[in-house]
Formats: sequence, C-alpha cells, structure tokens
Amino acid sequence: MLSTQKAAKGFRIPKRTARLLFSDTQYEGAEVVVRLDVPIAGFVEIQDLIASESQLQVFRVFGDKVLDSWNLQRDDGTPIPADGEGMNSISMDLGNVILSEWAEIATQVPPPLEGNSNNGVQ
Repeated sequence: MLSTQKAAKGFRIPKRTARLLFSDTQYEGAEVVVRLDVPIAGFVEIQDLIASESQLQVFRVFGDKVLDSWNLQRDDGTPIPADGEGMNSISMDLGNVILSEWAEIATQVPPPLEGNSNNGVQ
C-alpha cells in the first residue's frame, strides 16, 4: 500500500542547558552549567546511585554526564575541571546543592508546545 503522506524529515533533538547561579548563599558568584537533555539511561543511573547511597559514584557520573562547565577554582586560583573528578574534589555541601538544583530543573514538566494543547500527541 502506498502512502500519500510525505516522509517526515529528520529531527535533531536540541541540546538544552541550564545555568545555575548561586546568589544569596555562601556560594554567591559560582556559576554552573548543566545539561538538561541527559539520556534517560544516564538519569536513571544517577537516581539508582543516589538510592544506593554511593556518593562518590553519584558525583562522578553526574560530573561526567551532566556537568557542562563551571567557574569553580581551587584556593590557588587554578580551575577545577568540570567533570567527575572535579565534582569529587569540591565540598559535599556544594556538590549536594548542585545536584539538587539540577534534579529540580531536570524533572520539571515542560510547558505545552505552542499552538498545540496536546503536546503533539495524537
């Protein structure tokens, strides 16, 4: 059977990020850029690690799969790498704040698509 519909063009999923700004806290001036479009497998891996209470692994995976960039520096002014190793070198408190802020943003339901009350679902 032949279809009269045109074939759909390929769609590239946009890469979204969020900039976490820490104002009115002890970390004022820190800026952390995180990925919002983490593959489902990566998100579930982080959630499973949190449930297993494997903190070092949680921060390493988060740093390697979610962290995009930041402006964090060591006491001597050298940049801390924005990766799993860098996540494991910052304070537990700051690491938890970053992870919590990302989790809150990443799990928000996006608003409906413009002009479409059913988000394109038919």
